[in-house]
Amino acid sequence: MKSLKGLAFRLFRANKFIVFSSILSIAIASMLALSMVLFSFNAQSTLKDELKQMYGDMDLSVGFNIDQSKVVSPRLTEQISKNKNVKQLSRVSVTHVTLDKINSSIYTAGVENNNLAKSRYHFKQFLKDDFIAMNKGLAKTLHAKVGDKVSIQGRSFTLVEIINDLDATGMAPDMILMNQKKAKEYNRLNDHIHADATYLLIKATKGTNVLTLSNQIRSYDKDLRIDIAEQDPFVKNNLQSLQVFVIVLSFLVLVVTSLLLISNFELLLYKMKNQFAIMRSLGATTKQISQLIFTQSIIINFSGICIGLLGTFLSQKYVYAWMGKFFKISSSPTQFNLGVALIIALCSFIIIQFFLLIPSYRSAKILPLKIMQKNERLDFSYSKARVILFKILIGVSLFLIIASQVLPTRGEYGVFFLLIAAVLILLAFFIIFPVWLPKILEGLLPFGQKIFGREYYVAIKNLIPQVKKNTLIVLTISSLMIIAVFGSVTLRTIQATEQESLKNDFLTPIVVETRLGANTEINSTEFTKVVEKLPAVKSVSNFSTQGSAELQVGNKNIDMDYAVVDLERLQAQGLMSQLKSKSANNSLIISESFAKENHLKVGQTVQLGEFSDELQAVEPKGSYKVTAIEKQMIDSADAYVDWNNGKLMNVNFYSLYVDSGHIKDAVNELEGIKSQFPEIKISNYEQAAKQATSMFYQRWGIFIVVIATLVVCTMVGVFNSLANNIYSKRKEYAVLRTMGVKPKGIRNIVLSQVTTYIIIGLVIGVILGIVLTYILLLVDPGKLIIDYRVIAAIIVTMITCSTVLFTYLGNKIGNQNISLELTNDNK
Repeated sequence: MKSLKGLAFRLFRANKFIVFSSILSIAIASMLALSMVLFSFNAQSTLKDELKQMYGDMDLSVGFNIDQSKVVSPRLTEQISKNKNVKQLSRVSVTHVTLDKINSSIYTAGVENNNLAKSRYHFKQFLKDDFIAMNKGLAKTLHAKVGDKVSIQGRSFTLVEIINDLDATGMAPDMILMNQKKAKEYNRLNDHIHADATYLLIKATKGTNVLTLSNQIRSYDKDLRIDIAEQDPFVKNNLQSLQVFVIVLSFLVLVVTSLLLISNFELLLYKMKNQFAIMRSLGATTKQISQLIFTQSIIINFSGICIGLLGTFLSQKYVYAWMGKFFKISSSPTQFNLGVALIIALCSFIIIQFFLLIPSYRSAKILPLKIMQKNERLDFSYSKARVILFKILIGVSLFLIIASQVLPTRGEYGVFFLLIAAVLILLAFFIIFPVWLPKILEGLLPFGQKIFGREYYVAIKNLIPQVKKNTLIVLTISSLMIIAVFGSVTLRTIQATEQESLKNDFLTPIVVETRLGANTEINSTEFTKVVEKLPAVKSVSNFSTQGSAELQVGNKNIDMDYAVVDLERLQAQGLMSQLKSKSANNSLIISESFAKENHLKVGQTVQLGEFSDELQAVEPKGSYKVTAIEKQMIDSADAYVDWNNGKLMNVNFYSLYVDSGHIKDAVNELEGIKSQFPEIKISNYEQAAKQATSMFYQRWGIFIVVIATLVVCTMVGVFNSLANNIYSKRKEYAVLRTMGVKPKGIRNIVLSQVTTYIIIGLVIGVILGIVLTYILLLVDPGKLIIDYRVIAAIIVTMITCSTVLFTYLGNKIGNQNISLELTNDNK
């Protein structure tokens, strides 16, 4: 055994460059696998933290809808609390109280002083009967600080805590927190509701299935409304996006690591097979060769895995934090889970050992002459079978894509079908690519010779017979670009979608709303003129709450939601485009969808009516003329009428759209008129976008860092494989030099071969990455946004780094002693 180990180490010394490259290859592959899995765990943990931030420790919320006559009774509360799967229960009473200072009705939650309520509403202080807490925005409006007295409906309360605004969308709701018993009194006083609570927060015992628990609670009363924290649409969409992203990215990482391993081990096995053949011819037995292979592979594999494990630990602890700061990404902190890392490292060791052992073991059992012959076969066999399999996989993929969009079960199985289709398309490409690569290279020959000369022709001509050896390198580069394109495009699309949603809320840089909703007493015309006079304000338009009217077309009455606006100001701000002339008081602007649905045209006169509570019937409001059809309406209204119409006025002021060239100044000036209009709430796009971007990076920053890490690690692995490949052909370059090729020509040949590999891999990778992203975005159809900067940066970085590295390598090989290169065994 000692002699075998000694022989193994002597062989290592003889092949030290390729052995070091193999260890580096394993280290990179294990780092990629470890990083991806650990980041997946951290990502799930991040979303759980977000869930806790949104819902606290609550698993269920139980209550009745507002339009139901039922309320949560003490008996129902007791029933639920006695359920063995309920660990903790907390009552919440929701009401509205009037702040005397601004004469405004504010949403109020009465909460109990327990950990469940504190985690849900994010307060820390004990709320006594005369204590309250409120959000920052409301406190700022009241100019209130902790310790101040606040008058609520004639009674004094002490402000003991100011909580953060829940302003993920940029529009923060105002809220007061008070003791639950006190809120119940206001419920009886203001709303005449006698209930134990409005709803109940429930924390389930560990290991309980919340869906099962919700069904048990529903059995107490079939009309109960039960909300499960995980089923919130926002969280559900994030989890689905994350799961698809992790599954696809993990698969792509597996592809890259496998290709990286095979590419590097191929050269090691290529050299070892020749040495094994010589040893067999000298009398070594199959058992001895097998033991030698096993010893070598264990040493290489174990060394690579240990380096990869250490590299992952150092990266997560130091490098990722540094990268986050360097790229200004405020990502969630990552943790190195040692238990998970060791399990993944062990799995990687077993998989890599399999890659090492099987082909080498088979080589140990074959006769020396056959080993030599097999080692020099560089062609791909079974081309016809590959073409047939390619067609079958593409056909199945297209069927699954169509099925995911048209079958009745698309909602349940659509994502699953698309994931399988994406995997099959990639697999089909990897199968057919070795058949296509020689044709691609042959197609490049005439063009390359014309542009770059004879040396390029020689370089590519030498590549064509070695397709089997070189395909893996090109596929690895393609896989790298698929990861980069898919990751960057997916993240960019998600971010752009969020920003687009935000822009729909902020049609102008500043939006001013009323805190009182339908109870406001703001006069829209007066308020608009006051704001319009502010020095930093460029233009203003107003928008009302939506009213309901009936439109009469022939003998048919159609329900219509309308908003009252200042048509001229709205058009001046560019928020309405189709009105071409000055509007009359009876002008009616309708949405394109409403017009199509009800066959209305510009110039048509219609009769409108509005339901009257006094008459208990529809009261005619006269005739209106359709003066414009608008493609996009604010707040999804069916129609606009002007404030001057004098008839359809069953609405109140809702919001003001303010445009300004100096946002900060305008916001400060608007804050200054709060003494005149204390109920207004001011939001601006810049601040909202900043908050949304910060939240985006908190959710997705870890993946931005991991994609960057994948790109760097894979690039190192690819360059390592290319360097190994070039070193294995040093004898060929020496022969070319004996034929008159100068050292500069050798360098150009090396650069031509490497650049051809990289460009083919990059182009195909970009195309496949976009195709893959298009397929997966069918899960949630929307606009695809290609991040050209990231793609261009990776392409430029890869070509620049390869040019610098292989110029040096080409010069080194081109200047070697020809006689030594020809007599050396470069295999």
